[in-house]
Amino acid sequence: MSREAAGAVDGGDAQAAAATFPRSAFDLPRRASRAESAAEAVELRITKHNLPAGTHLGTRRELGDMLGVAPSTVSEAIKLLEERGRILTRTGPRGGVFVAEPGIRLRLARTMMQVSGSEAEVADALEVRDVLESAVIVSAASITHPGAALKPMLRSLAAMSESTDTADFYRRNLDFHNEVAALSDNRILGSIYSSLLELVRSHDPQLELLPGQKQSKVHQARIQVHQAIADAIAAGDVTAAQAAAVAHAKRGHAVRSTK
Repeated sequence: MSREAAGAVDGGDAQAAAATFPRSAFDLPRRASRAESAAEAVELRITKHNLPAGTHLGTRRELGDMLGVAPSTVSEAIKLLEERGRILTRTGPRGGVFVAEPGIRLRLARTMMQVSGSEAEVADALEVRDVLESAVIVSAASITHPGAALKPMLRSLAAMSESTDTADFYRRNLDFHNEVAALSDNRILGSIYSSLLELVRSHDPQLELLPGQKQSKVHQARIQVHQAIADAIAAGDVTAAQAAAVAHAKRGHAVRSTK
């Protein structure tokens, strides 16, 4: 279904969802921006009630009343939600704010990725990366590296640990894996893997936590997984590297996801 058709969905799922959609006050999370809080509250309700494309969320005025915010804040929140592909707006007697048609996005563990340009190209690159990743990690651990050769990988890991922003954290993550590829015993494998990371980076990946997730908890879990990878490579322990690669795959593999 096209985006244009999403607002006109009738019957079936959309009508059922509209019938049960709670026209009650939203619970606004505490955020620095009132508009961001309002946008997240709407996202939470869409997710919680699994509202299908075309569900009418209300007019701008109705949303303002339910959110308990000023019209200017509603407008800003709507802009944020439109940019994220979560809602669309229509004018006219039957207009208002509607749940948008799901679009392809990339899900990485407990985060969602938005990219510039071709999402399909990034999805393809990440799928190939996932296939190669375990081999790259094990290859890097299969030989002994001098301390100086390990320093770039360890610096990247430290930068991940110091990052407090989810988007920056992922960029540091890419840096870490690029340094792991540089340590691979198979130069062709490492080169192919690094080129995939650069393709992803060229699309300006922006990661966001899923509603309800805590940034500190997600970051800490991922740092532990990457620390295990670094430790295995530094020790030249292939068995530990294989285990670390499996643990990483459970948290970091990308899947095409609709929302």
